[in-house]
Amino acid sequence: MLRKLRLATTGLLLSCAFLASGRAQTADAQGLPLPETYFPELKGILETAVKQSPRMLLRNLDDIIAEQNRISARSGQLPSASGFLQYNPWQRDKRADLTHAAETQKLYYNFNINQPLFHWGALHSGTRIGELQQMISTGQTADAYRTLVLEIRSLYMQLVLKKALLARAQLNVQIATDQLSVAQTKFEKKVISEGGMFMPRINHDQALLMADRASEDFDSAKRAFSKLTGMSPLADSQIPDGFPAVTPSTDALSGLLAGHVANRDLNSYSLENMRHQLEIEKLNYQVATTRLKPMLNMILGTSQEEQSYTANIAQKYKLQSTYAGVQVSWSIFDGFSTRSAKASALARQRQLEQNYADAVAGLSEQARSQLKQLDFSARSMEISNRLLGSSEGNLHGREDDLRRGLASEADVSGARLYHIDAQLNAFNNRADYLQRTSDFLSTILEDPALANLPKRTP
Repeated sequence: MLRKLRLATTGLLLSCAFLASGRAQTADAQGLPLPETYFPELKGILETAVKQSPRMLLRNLDDIIAEQNRISARSGQLPSASGFLQYNPWQRDKRADLTHAAETQKLYYNFNINQPLFHWGALHSGTRIGELQQMISTGQTADAYRTLVLEIRSLYMQLVLKKALLARAQLNVQIATDQLSVAQTKFEKKVISEGGMFMPRINHDQALLMADRASEDFDSAKRAFSKLTGMSPLADSQIPDGFPAVTPSTDALSGLLAGHVANRDLNSYSLENMRHQLEIEKLNYQVATTRLKPMLNMILGTSQEEQSYTANIAQKYKLQSTYAGVQVSWSIFDGFSTRSAKASALARQRQLEQNYADAVAGLSEQARSQLKQLDFSARSMEISNRLLGSSEGNLHGREDDLRRGLASEADVSGARLYHIDAQLNAFNNRADYLQRTSDFLSTILEDPALANLPKRTP
Protein backbone atom coordinates (compact mmCIF):
# COMPACT_ATOMS: atom_id res chain seq x y z
CA MET A 1 0.00 0.00 0.00
CA LEU A 2 2.75 2.46 0.95
CA ARG A 3 4.65 1.77 -2.25
CA LYS A 4 1.55 2.48 -4.33
CA LEU A 5 0.96 5.71 -2.44
CA ARG A 6 4.55 6.81 -2.98
CA LEU A 7 4.35 6.08 -6.70
CA ALA A 8 1.05 7.90 -6.97
CA THR A 9 2.46 10.88 -5.11
CA THR A 10 5.49 11.16 -7.35
CA GLY A 11 3.56 10.70 -10.57
CA LEU A 12 0.86 13.14 -9.56
CA LEU A 13 3.12 15.99 -8.61
CA LEU A 14 5.63 15.61 -11.44
CA SER A 15 2.91 15.80 -14.08
CA CYS A 16 2.39 19.59 -13.87
CA ALA A 17 2.52 21.14 -17.33
CA PHE A 18 4.44 24.33 -18.10
CA LEU A 19 1.99 26.00 -20.44
CA ALA A 20 2.06 29.03 -22.79
CA SER A 21 1.18 32.50 -21.32
CA GLY A 22 1.15 36.40 -22.00
CA ARG A 23 1.05 39.89 -20.48
CA ALA A 24 0.61 39.73 -16.73
CA GLN A 25 -2.81 40.71 -15.45
CA THR A 26 -2.30 39.26 -11.99
CA ALA A 27 -5.35 38.47 -9.94
CA ASP A 28 -6.06 39.23 -6.34
CA ALA A 29 -4.62 36.41 -4.27
CA GLN A 30 -7.47 36.59 -1.76
CA GLY A 31 -9.73 33.59 -2.08
CA LEU A 32 -7.69 31.81 -4.75
CA PRO A 33 -6.78 28.22 -3.77
CA LEU A 34 -3.01 28.41 -4.32
CA PRO A 35 -0.30 26.63 -2.30
CA GLU A 36 0.95 29.90 -0.75
CA THR A 37 -2.59 30.63 0.46
CA TYR A 38 -2.33 27.59 2.74
CA PHE A 39 1.45 27.69 3.23
CA PRO A 40 2.26 31.41 3.77
CA GLU A 41 6.01 30.73 4.05
CA LEU A 42 5.99 29.71 0.38
CA LYS A 43 5.14 33.27 -0.66
CA GLY A 44 8.47 34.56 0.64
CA ILE A 45 10.30 31.78 -1.17
CA LEU A 46 8.67 32.76 -4.47
CA GLU A 47 9.58 36.41 -3.93
CA THR A 48 13.21 35.51 -3.25
CA ALA A 49 13.47 33.12 -6.20
CA VAL A 50 12.99 35.90 -8.77
CA LYS A 51 16.40 37.29 -7.75
CA GLN A 52 18.17 34.32 -6.20
CA SER A 53 17.30 31.27 -8.25
CA PRO A 54 20.18 30.11 -10.52
CA ARG A 55 17.74 29.90 -13.41
CA MET A 56 16.70 33.53 -13.00
CA LEU A 57 20.29 34.69 -12.57
CA LEU A 58 21.07 33.25 -16.01
CA ARG A 59 17.98 34.86 -17.51
CA ASN A 60 18.97 38.24 -16.05
CA LEU A 61 22.31 37.94 -17.86
CA ASP A 62 20.42 37.26 -21.09
CA ASP A 63 18.46 40.47 -20.49
CA ILE A 64 21.70 42.41 -20.07
CA ILE A 65 22.93 41.03 -23.38
CA ALA A 66 19.64 41.98 -25.06
CA GLU A 67 19.91 45.53 -23.71
CA GLN A 68 23.42 45.92 -25.12
CA ASN A 69 22.23 44.52 -28.46
CA ARG A 70 19.49 47.16 -28.48
CA ILE A 71 22.06 49.90 -27.92
CA SER A 72 24.18 48.46 -30.73
CA ALA A 73 21.19 48.38 -33.09
CA ARG A 74 20.38 52.03 -32.33
CA SER A 75 23.95 53.13 -33.08
CA GLY A 76 23.20 53.13 -36.82
CA GLN A 77 21.10 56.29 -36.40
CA LEU A 78 23.75 58.17 -34.44
CA PRO A 79 26.77 60.03 -35.84
CA SER A 80 30.02 58.13 -36.08
CA ALA A 81 33.54 59.55 -35.93
CA SER A 82 36.71 58.05 -37.34
CA GLY A 83 40.21 59.11 -38.23
CA PHE A 84 43.85 58.19 -38.64
CA LEU A 85 47.23 59.73 -37.96
CA GLN A 86 50.47 58.72 -39.68
CA TYR A 87 53.93 60.20 -39.06
CA ASN A 88 56.89 58.96 -41.08
CA PRO A 89 60.16 60.25 -39.54
CA TRP A 90 61.96 58.84 -42.57
CA GLN A 91 60.50 58.33 -46.01
CA ARG A 92 62.27 57.66 -49.30
CA ASP A 93 60.42 58.81 -52.46
CA LYS A 94 61.44 57.92 -55.98
CA ARG A 95 59.75 60.39 -58.33
CA ALA A 96 59.67 60.72 -62.08
CA ASP A 97 60.41 64.45 -61.94
CA LEU A 98 63.66 63.93 -60.01
CA THR A 99 66.85 62.26 -61.15
CA HIS A 100 67.48 60.61 -57.79
CA ALA A 101 65.49 59.40 -54.78
CA ALA A 102 64.56 61.96 -52.13
CA GLU A 103 64.49 61.41 -48.38
CA THR A 104 62.00 63.37 -46.27
CA GLN A 105 59.67 63.36 -43.24
CA LYS A 106 55.93 63.43 -43.64
CA LEU A 107 52.81 63.77 -41.46
CA TYR A 108 49.36 62.63 -42.62
CA TYR A 109 46.06 62.69 -40.76
CA ASN A 110 42.36 62.52 -41.46
CA PHE A 111 39.39 62.91 -39.09
CA ASN A 112 35.72 62.91 -40.11
CA ILE A 113 32.23 62.72 -38.67
CA ASN A 114 29.54 60.83 -40.58
CA GLN A 115 25.84 61.40 -39.85
CA PRO A 116 23.29 59.28 -41.78
CA LEU A 117 20.59 61.54 -43.24
CA PHE A 118 18.27 59.42 -45.35
CA HIS A 119 18.32 55.63 -45.61
CA TRP A 120 14.65 55.07 -46.55
CA GLY A 121 13.73 54.20 -42.94
CA ALA A 122 16.13 51.24 -42.76
CA LEU A 123 18.07 52.61 -39.80
CA HIS A 124 14.91 53.38 -37.81
CA SER A 125 13.66 49.87 -38.57
CA GLY A 126 16.95 48.44 -37.31
CA THR A 127 16.56 50.36 -34.07
CA ARG A 128 13.01 49.08 -33.68
CA ILE A 129 14.18 45.51 -34.29
CA GLY A 130 16.68 45.88 -31.46
CA GLU A 131 13.94 47.14 -29.16
CA LEU A 132 11.65 44.24 -30.09
CA GLN A 133 14.40 41.71 -29.51
CA GLN A 134 14.96 43.17 -26.06
CA MET A 135 11.22 42.91 -25.36
CA ILE A 136 11.31 39.27 -26.47
CA SER A 137 14.17 38.58 -24.05
CA THR A 138 12.21 40.27 -21.25
CA GLY A 139 9.17 38.17 -22.11
CA GLN A 140 11.27 35.02 -22.07
CA THR A 141 12.57 35.97 -18.62
CA ALA A 142 9.02 36.52 -17.38
CA ASP A 143 7.96 33.17 -18.83
CA ALA A 144 10.97 31.49 -17.22
CA TYR A 145 9.86 32.84 -13.84
CA ARG A 146 6.28 31.76 -14.52
CA THR A 147 7.38 28.15 -15.04
CA LEU A 148 9.81 28.41 -12.14
CA VAL A 149 6.92 29.37 -9.84
CA LEU A 150 5.02 26.27 -10.93
CA GLU A 151 8.03 24.06 -10.29
CA ILE A 152 8.75 25.59 -6.87
CA ARG A 153 5.14 25.09 -5.78
CA SER A 154 5.19 21.51 -7.02
CA LEU A 155 8.45 20.63 -5.27
CA TYR A 156 7.34 22.33 -2.06
CA MET A 157 4.13 20.30 -1.98
CA GLN A 158 6.20 17.20 -2.71
CA LEU A 159 8.25 18.00 0.37
CA VAL A 160 5.09 18.14 2.47
CA LEU A 161 3.87 14.84 1.03
CA LYS A 162 7.23 13.13 1.39
CA LYS A 163 7.44 14.24 5.01
CA ALA A 164 4.01 12.71 5.63
CA LEU A 165 5.07 9.52 3.85
CA LEU A 166 8.19 9.34 6.00
CA ALA A 167 6.09 9.71 9.15
CA ARG A 168 3.84 6.92 7.93
CA ALA A 169 6.84 4.67 7.21
CA GLN A 170 8.31 5.36 10.66
CA LEU A 171 4.99 4.48 12.29
CA ASN A 172 4.93 1.26 10.27
CA VAL A 173 8.42 0.43 11.59
CA GLN A 174 7.21 1.00 15.13
CA ILE A 175 4.22 -1.29 14.60
CA ALA A 176 6.36 -3.96 12.92
CA THR A 177 8.88 -3.73 15.77
CA ASP A 178 6.11 -4.21 18.34
CA GLN A 179 4.74 -7.19 16.41
CA LEU A 180 8.22 -8.72 16.18
CA SER A 181 8.68 -8.24 19.93
CA VAL A 182 5.38 -9.98 20.64
CA ALA A 183 6.32 -12.84 18.31
CA GLN A 184 9.75 -13.13 19.94
CA THR A 185 8.12 -13.41 23.39
CA LYS A 186 5.79 -16.15 22.12
CA PHE A 187 8.75 -17.95 20.54
CA GLU A 188 10.72 -17.83 23.77
CA LYS A 189 7.71 -19.26 25.61
CA LYS A 190 7.49 -21.92 22.90
CA VAL A 191 4.01 -20.78 21.92
CA ILE A 192 5.09 -20.55 18.28
CA SER A 193 7.82 -22.33 16.32
CA GLU A 194 10.77 -20.93 14.42
CA GLY A 195 8.61 -20.92 11.30
CA GLY A 196 6.18 -18.61 13.03
CA MET A 197 8.93 -16.01 13.37
CA PHE A 198 9.45 -15.76 9.61
CA MET A 199 6.69 -13.29 8.70
CA PRO A 200 7.20 -10.93 11.69
CA ARG A 201 10.91 -10.70 10.80
CA ILE A 202 10.21 -10.16 7.10
CA ASN A 203 7.58 -7.52 7.87
CA HIS A 204 10.03 -5.74 10.17
CA ASP A 205 12.84 -5.80 7.59
CA GLN A 206 10.51 -4.55 4.85
CA ALA A 207 9.28 -1.74 7.09
CA LEU A 208 12.86 -0.68 7.81
CA LEU A 209 13.72 -0.74 4.11
CA MET A 210 10.70 1.38 3.18
CA ALA A 211 11.47 3.85 5.98
CA ASP A 212 15.09 4.18 4.82
CA ARG A 213 13.92 4.78 1.26
CA ALA A 214 11.37 7.34 2.40
CA SER A 215 14.05 9.13 4.42
CA GLU A 216 16.47 9.30 1.49
CA ASP A 217 13.66 10.39 -0.85
CA PHE A 218 12.77 13.21 1.55
CA ASP A 219 16.39 14.36 1.89
CA SER A 220 16.87 14.25 -1.89
CA ALA A 221 13.76 16.39 -2.39
CA LYS A 222 15.08 18.97 0.09
CA ARG A 223 18.37 19.18 -1.82
CA ALA A 224 16.56 19.57 -5.14
CA PHE A 225 14.38 22.32 -3.70
CA SER A 226 17.43 24.14 -2.38
CA LYS A 227 19.14 23.97 -5.78
CA LEU A 228 16.03 25.16 -7.59
CA THR A 229 15.44 28.19 -5.36
CA GLY A 230 19.06 29.11 -4.59
CA MET A 231 18.31 28.91 -0.86
CA SER A 232 19.78 26.88 1.97
CA PRO A 233 18.08 23.48 2.47
CA LEU A 234 14.94 23.69 4.56
CA ALA A 235 14.97 22.20 8.04
CA ASP A 236 12.38 19.52 8.79
CA SER A 237 10.66 21.90 11.20
CA GLN A 238 10.18 24.43 8.35
CA ILE A 239 8.16 21.93 6.32
CA PRO A 240 4.47 21.46 7.28
CA ASP A 241 3.33 18.04 8.47
CA GLY A 242 0.39 17.92 6.08
CA PHE A 243 -2.19 19.77 4.01
CA PRO A 244 -5.04 21.70 5.59
CA ALA A 245 -8.52 21.41 4.12
CA VAL A 246 -8.73 23.21 0.78
CA THR A 247 -11.81 25.18 -0.28
CA PRO A 248 -12.50 25.07 -4.04
CA SER A 249 -13.16 28.37 -5.82
CA THR A 250 -15.03 27.26 -8.92
CA ASP A 251 -17.02 30.45 -9.58
CA ALA A 252 -14.02 32.79 -9.28
CA LEU A 253 -11.90 30.63 -11.59
CA SER A 254 -14.72 30.38 -14.14
CA GLY A 255 -15.00 34.17 -14.15
CA LEU A 256 -11.27 34.50 -14.83
CA LEU A 257 -11.54 32.13 -17.78
CA ALA A 258 -14.43 34.13 -19.24
CA GLY A 259 -12.39 37.31 -19.05
CA HIS A 260 -9.41 35.56 -20.62
CA VAL A 261 -11.17 34.17 -23.68
CA ALA A 262 -13.01 37.48 -24.19
CA ASN A 263 -9.69 39.24 -24.76
CA ARG A 264 -8.88 39.49 -28.46
CA ASP A 265 -5.14 39.21 -27.84
CA LEU A 266 -4.94 36.39 -25.31
CA ASN A 267 -2.63 37.03 -22.38
CA SER A 268 0.45 34.91 -22.93
CA TYR A 269 4.15 35.65 -22.84
CA SER A 270 4.74 33.24 -25.69
CA LEU A 271 2.00 34.82 -27.84
CA GLU A 272 3.32 38.27 -27.06
CA ASN A 273 6.80 37.19 -28.16
CA MET A 274 5.35 35.76 -31.36
CA ARG A 275 3.68 39.11 -32.07
CA HIS A 276 7.01 40.86 -31.56
CA GLN A 277 8.74 38.35 -33.83
CA LEU A 278 6.13 38.91 -36.52
CA GLU A 279 6.74 42.66 -36.33
CA ILE A 280 10.48 42.01 -36.63
CA GLU A 281 9.98 40.05 -39.83
CA LYS A 282 7.89 42.87 -41.29
CA LEU A 283 10.68 45.28 -40.45
CA ASN A 284 13.25 42.91 -41.95
CA TYR A 285 11.27 43.01 -45.19
CA GLN A 286 11.21 46.82 -45.13
CA VAL A 287 14.97 46.93 -44.55
CA ALA A 288 15.55 44.50 -47.41
CA THR A 289 13.57 46.71 -49.82
CA THR A 290 16.04 49.58 -49.23
CA ARG A 291 19.25 47.69 -49.94
CA LEU A 292 19.39 48.70 -53.63
CA LYS A 293 18.43 52.34 -53.05
CA PRO A 294 20.85 55.29 -52.73
CA MET A 295 21.83 56.24 -49.16
CA LEU A 296 22.54 59.84 -48.14
CA ASN A 297 24.98 60.81 -45.36
CA MET A 298 26.43 64.11 -44.15
CA ILE A 299 30.22 64.33 -43.86
CA LEU A 300 32.29 66.76 -41.77
CA GLY A 301 36.06 66.45 -41.40
CA THR A 302 39.62 67.66 -41.72
CA SER A 303 42.79 66.19 -43.25
CA GLN A 304 46.42 66.96 -44.00
CA GLU A 305 48.93 65.72 -46.59
CA GLU A 306 52.14 66.98 -48.20
CA GLN A 307 52.71 67.53 -51.92
CA SER A 308 55.41 69.05 -54.16
CA TYR A 309 54.41 70.80 -57.38
CA THR A 310 57.87 71.65 -58.73
CA ALA A 311 61.07 69.90 -59.52
CA ASN A 312 62.72 71.70 -56.63
CA ILE A 313 62.50 69.39 -53.67
CA ALA A 314 62.90 72.31 -51.30
CA GLN A 315 59.56 73.73 -52.41
CA LYS A 316 57.21 71.45 -50.53
CA TYR A 317 53.70 72.39 -49.59
CA LYS A 318 51.66 71.22 -46.60
CA LEU A 319 48.07 70.79 -47.71
CA GLN A 320 45.39 71.01 -44.99
CA SER A 321 41.70 70.55 -45.82
CA THR A 322 38.54 71.12 -43.81
CA TYR A 323 35.37 70.00 -45.46
CA ALA A 324 31.63 69.53 -45.01
CA GLY A 325 29.24 68.00 -47.47
CA VAL A 326 27.01 65.09 -48.36
CA GLN A 327 27.86 61.60 -49.49
CA VAL A 328 25.72 59.34 -51.62
CA SER A 329 26.35 55.60 -51.73
CA TRP A 330 24.40 53.28 -54.00
CA SER A 331 24.55 49.54 -54.33
CA ILE A 332 23.39 48.92 -57.92
CA PHE A 333 23.42 45.12 -58.07
CA ASP A 334 24.07 42.58 -55.30
CA GLY A 335 23.66 39.29 -57.12
CA PHE A 336 19.96 38.88 -56.24
CA SER A 337 20.75 38.95 -52.50
CA THR A 338 18.05 41.57 -51.87
CA ARG A 339 15.41 39.59 -53.71
CA SER A 340 16.27 36.50 -51.65
CA ALA A 341 16.14 38.45 -48.38
CA LYS A 342 12.68 39.83 -49.24
CA ALA A 343 11.33 36.40 -50.16
CA SER A 344 12.69 34.88 -46.94
CA ALA A 345 11.17 37.65 -44.81
CA LEU A 346 7.75 37.17 -46.44
CA ALA A 347 7.92 33.41 -45.95
CA ARG A 348 8.79 33.83 -42.26
CA GLN A 349 5.87 36.23 -41.87
CA ARG A 350 3.43 33.67 -43.26
CA GLN A 351 4.97 30.97 -41.07
CA LEU A 352 4.65 33.08 -37.91
CA GLU A 353 1.09 34.10 -38.73
CA GLN A 354 0.06 30.44 -39.03
CA ASN A 355 1.92 29.46 -35.86
CA TYR A 356 0.30 32.36 -34.01
CA ALA A 357 -3.21 31.37 -35.11
CA ASP A 358 -2.58 27.78 -34.02
CA ALA A 359 -1.14 28.90 -30.68
CA VAL A 360 -4.14 31.16 -29.95
CA ALA A 361 -6.58 28.34 -30.63
CA GLY A 362 -4.50 25.90 -28.60
CA LEU A 363 -4.13 28.22 -25.61
CA SER A 364 -7.83 28.95 -25.44
CA GLU A 365 -8.72 25.28 -25.59
CA GLN A 366 -6.02 24.47 -23.07
CA ALA A 367 -7.42 26.92 -20.53
CA ARG A 368 -10.93 25.49 -20.94
CA SER A 369 -9.62 21.95 -20.50
CA GLN A 370 -7.67 22.93 -17.39
CA LEU A 371 -10.77 24.42 -15.79
CA LYS A 372 -12.70 21.24 -16.54
CA GLN A 373 -9.95 19.13 -14.97
CA LEU A 374 -10.08 21.43 -11.96
CA ASP A 375 -13.72 20.50 -11.49
CA PHE A 376 -12.84 16.80 -11.61
CA SER A 377 -10.01 17.38 -9.11
CA ALA A 378 -12.36 19.22 -6.74
CA ARG A 379 -14.83 16.33 -6.84
CA SER A 380 -12.05 13.82 -6.20
CA MET A 381 -10.83 15.95 -3.29
CA GLU A 382 -14.32 15.99 -1.79
CA ILE A 383 -14.58 12.19 -2.01
CA SER A 384 -11.19 11.73 -0.34
CA ASN A 385 -12.27 14.09 2.45
CA ARG A 386 -15.33 11.92 3.08
CA LEU A 387 -13.16 8.79 3.15
CA LEU A 388 -10.83 10.53 5.58
CA GLY A 389 -13.74 11.34 7.88
CA SER A 390 -14.90 7.73 7.71
CA SER A 391 -11.44 6.37 8.55
CA GLU A 392 -11.16 8.78 11.49
CA GLY A 393 -14.46 7.57 12.85
CA ASN A 394 -13.33 3.96 12.41
CA LEU A 395 -10.10 4.70 14.31
CA HIS A 396 -11.98 6.28 17.20
CA GLY A 397 -14.31 3.30 17.26
CA ARG A 398 -11.45 0.79 17.48
CA GLU A 399 -9.84 2.83 20.24
CA ASP A 400 -13.12 2.72 22.18
CA ASP A 401 -13.30 -1.05 21.60
CA LEU A 402 -9.75 -1.39 22.96
CA ARG A 403 -10.72 0.42 26.16
CA ARG A 404 -13.72 -1.91 26.54
CA GLY A 405 -11.60 -4.96 25.81
CA LEU A 406 -13.34 -5.70 22.52
CA ALA A 407 -10.29 -5.08 20.30
CA SER A 408 -6.56 -5.70 20.45
CA GLU A 409 -3.63 -3.35 20.03
CA ALA A 410 -3.06 -4.87 16.59
CA ASP A 411 -6.62 -3.93 15.60
CA VAL A 412 -6.02 -0.33 16.67
CA SER A 413 -2.66 -0.23 14.87
CA GLY A 414 -4.32 -1.47 11.69
CA ALA A 415 -7.04 1.17 11.98
CA ARG A 416 -4.42 3.83 12.60
CA LEU A 417 -2.47 2.83 9.45
CA TYR A 418 -5.70 2.81 7.45
CA HIS A 419 -6.48 6.30 8.74
CA ILE A 420 -3.00 7.55 7.81
CA ASP A 421 -3.37 6.05 4.33
CA ALA A 422 -6.70 7.85 3.94
CA GLN A 423 -5.01 11.02 5.16
CA LEU A 424 -2.22 10.63 2.59
CA ASN A 425 -4.81 10.07 -0.12
CA ALA A 426 -6.57 13.29 0.94
CA PHE A 427 -3.23 15.13 0.94
CA ASN A 428 -2.56 13.87 -2.59
CA ASN A 429 -5.91 15.12 -3.82
CA ARG A 430 -5.47 18.51 -2.15
CA ALA A 431 -2.01 18.86 -3.67
CA ASP A 432 -3.43 17.91 -7.06
CA TYR A 433 -6.14 20.56 -6.83
CA LEU A 434 -3.71 23.27 -5.72
CA GLN A 435 -1.28 22.38 -8.50
CA ARG A 436 -3.99 22.39 -11.15
CA THR A 437 -5.22 25.75 -9.90
CA SER A 438 -1.68 27.07 -10.12
CA ASP A 439 -1.32 25.74 -13.66
CA PHE A 440 -4.62 27.27 -14.75
CA LEU A 441 -3.89 30.72 -13.30
CA SER A 442 -0.40 30.62 -14.77
CA THR A 443 -1.73 29.76 -18.22
CA ILE A 444 -4.02 32.79 -18.32
CA LEU A 445 -1.44 35.01 -16.55
CA GLU A 446 -3.63 35.61 -13.51
CA ASP A 447 -1.09 34.11 -11.13
CA PRO A 448 -0.49 36.55 -8.23
CA ALA A 449 3.17 35.44 -8.04
CA LEU A 450 3.84 37.17 -11.38
CA ALA A 451 3.60 40.47 -9.51
CA ASN A 452 7.10 39.66 -8.16
CA LEU A 453 8.54 40.39 -11.60
CA PRO A 454 10.04 43.85 -12.22
CA LYS A 455 7.75 46.22 -14.07
CA ARG A 456 8.18 45.84 -17.80
CA THR A 457 8.54 48.76 -20.18
CA PRO A 458 6.23 48.45 -23.22
